[in-house]
Amino acid sequence: MLVTRSQTGPARPACFAAASLALIGAVALVATSPSRSAAQSDPAAEQSTSVVILIGDGMGPVQRAAFQYKLYGKHERQPIDDFDHFGVLRTHAKGGGIATDSAASATAMATGVKTKRNYAGVGPDGKPRETLLEIADKLGKSTAIVEDNDVTNATLAGFAAHHDDRDHKRIIAKQYLRKTKPDLILGGGEEVWYPKGHPGKVPDMIEDDASYGTENLVAEAKRRGYEYAWDRKSFSRLEGPKALAMTRTDAILRGVFIRKYNYKNDPYAVPEHEMVAKALEIMSDDPEGFFMAIDVDEIDDAGHEHSPRLLFRSGAEINRIATVLKRYQRDHPNTLVIVTADHETGGLGIETHYQLGGAGVFGVANSPEHFRLDWTTPGHTAVPVPVTSSGPGSARLEGVRDNTRVFDVAKKVLEGETGRR
Repeated sequence: MLVTRSQTGPARPACFAAASLALIGAVALVATSPSRSAAQSDPAAEQSTSVVILIGDGMGPVQRAAFQYKLYGKHERQPIDDFDHFGVLRTHAKGGGIATDSAASATAMATGVKTKRNYAGVGPDGKPRETLLEIADKLGKSTAIVEDNDVTNATLAGFAAHHDDRDHKRIIAKQYLRKTKPDLILGGGEEVWYPKGHPGKVPDMIEDDASYGTENLVAEAKRRGYEYAWDRKSFSRLEGPKALAMTRTDAILRGVFIRKYNYKNDPYAVPEHEMVAKALEIMSDDPEGFFMAIDVDEIDDAGHEHSPRLLFRSGAEINRIATVLKRYQRDHPNTLVIVTADHETGGLGIETHYQLGGAGVFGVANSPEHFRLDWTTPGHTAVPVPVTSSGPGSARLEGVRDNTRVFDVAKKVLEGETGRR
């Protein structure tokens, strides 16, 4: 982590819950009408099926509403909402309190099994559960994980690893290479992949950037046939079918909290939407289709840190990713795209601009109106999260469901069942 997260703070659960339910309804009104850009092609035009799950880490209904108002205004539909179907997912973990963490929630979506907090890719008994990524691999499909933070973080570990402690990143990295073997591993966190004392390829900016691994996993990845990238130039040369990219971790976050750092001028910072575009470019060559899990972790950081700047910048990025996915889906209608969250972070509320306190006043795009943001906790909440989707099987995600429903729907689509039920 780049900054220390406070674990204390006031909470106003009653008013926040009411606001959240109202906003879920507001998002539903926006998202359930037919998508302007939905593919009209006959699904039979493609024989293979693919699945993409885009996770806005910590992105609850209010975060989505804040992105809408600040970045797009009241009338233009933001890309993450511009899908054919809308639903709501309950995110609670298995025991130990109702608010989940990223590992348990990702595992529920990846395996269809509710598990304990901090557990990644394993059930509540600690035993490995087969993930969507592994199912896709068995079906002969390409697989990818894409991240703006370190690729071994809790969310992606839930899809591509099996461990009862999400913080054992060195073990998780080894599992990626030796067990689950995603074809594309794109993100940051090279400090886990190089042994202690190794300078790596990306220049260190802070103490947490220093390598602390036990083996040179980058060298091992190369031996296993992975192309390797560490900056924009080397990333642009990736051709696949296997690639490992270890670029700047949390570049948008650093641009908010590190003075004079501009991630747009950092040659080691590759925007996540460009990573997603590269992954689609490589995997579209696979006639069997593919599975990809994407995590936008900096939305979660914004909730923990109560940072409006980080919230809106990361919100702009997830909408850019959604635009890339929607453009791809138009030409590949047998691709199921799911946009959701692992949990809500921060207990965010949207208030009238003249309310006292809060985290600042912000303008509504293309409007003279303003609103105020106010967080109620530095931690996670149990607020249900929206899910928008298009493509084969997407209608099955309508309604209020447990987040395990994502696994049920995605698995059927990967296996070629593209009907509604």
